[in-house]
Amino acid sequence: MKIEWIEDFLALIEAGTFSQAAEMRHVTQPAFSRRIRQLEEWLGVELIDRHSPRLALTPHARTYEPSMRDWLARLYAMRSRLRADAKHGPRAILTTQHTLTVSYLPRLLRHFRVHAPQARLQVQSSDRSDCIRDFQHGEADLLLCSEREGQPLFPDREGIERVTLGSEQLIPVCAGDRLGQPLFDLESDSALPLIGYSPDSFLGEALASPYLLNLQRHYDIEIVCETAFTIGIRELALAGLGIGWLPHGLIEGDLESGKLVSLLERLGGPMLIVACYRQAARGAATADQFWQLINERPPAI
Repeated sequence: MKIEWIEDFLALIEAGTFSQAAEMRHVTQPAFSRRIRQLEEWLGVELIDRHSPRLALTPHARTYEPSMRDWLARLYAMRSRLRADAKHGPRAILTTQHTLTVSYLPRLLRHFRVHAPQARLQVQSSDRSDCIRDFQHGEADLLLCSEREGQPLFPDREGIERVTLGSEQLIPVCAGDRLGQPLFDLESDSALPLIGYSPDSFLGEALASPYLLNLQRHYDIEIVCETAFTIGIRELALAGLGIGWLPHGLIEGDLESGKLVSLLERLGGPMLIVACYRQAARGAATADQFWQLINERPPAI
């Protein structure tokens, strides 16, 4: 099987006809048709419904088209990594949750660039649970994550090193009016719209008690949306659709500009710890440089 056959098949889907796809691939139409046939023969299934007057995929082709695209993208990404590693040496891999990717990580990466410009780092941003799994399975050298106060991820785990980078508070916020006052009146009897986290998410669990519990005790709550994505909650809050808890580092500019107003004094919010982990006996040697910088002089949270 040749990679170009997969590329031909995907080009055919994008072009919509054999003639246009052949032109895109810079081959004659008979040659292009033969390559599609060769792919079908290698797979042992037909991909094109040749009884249809227009180009139509078979059910098998429709089902596996996304997998083919994903496989091809992964293959090319692996080739790029292999070439880069052969030329510059292996990279350290840091995995971190989506929230920190947009709040703290940019500052940390600028810090690395200034103090270790030659060291190579690859960042993987995922859900917090996926980051922890990848770190435990040895698929990442460093783990950057948020924790609840007094609840480190790997307490006293032999071989795993931890450094605390700082603390960050989850702040209840809503959009402000023209005078910079909260858009929603906590003194009124009307229902408060809540933009909440999924109950089974890390931040959902961190807020469940006592913060959400107290809110539900004292106010009539209308849940506008539940999601695990802090960026989505920020956008909904900015649009004036409700109240949501967000990390201070993510909304610092919004608070200063008055686009969002803090309700922290009334509703409170948990303090989170930002920590970095490393498995001492595993990982790329390049990770040593980053770990040393994280321990010596990390940027403030």
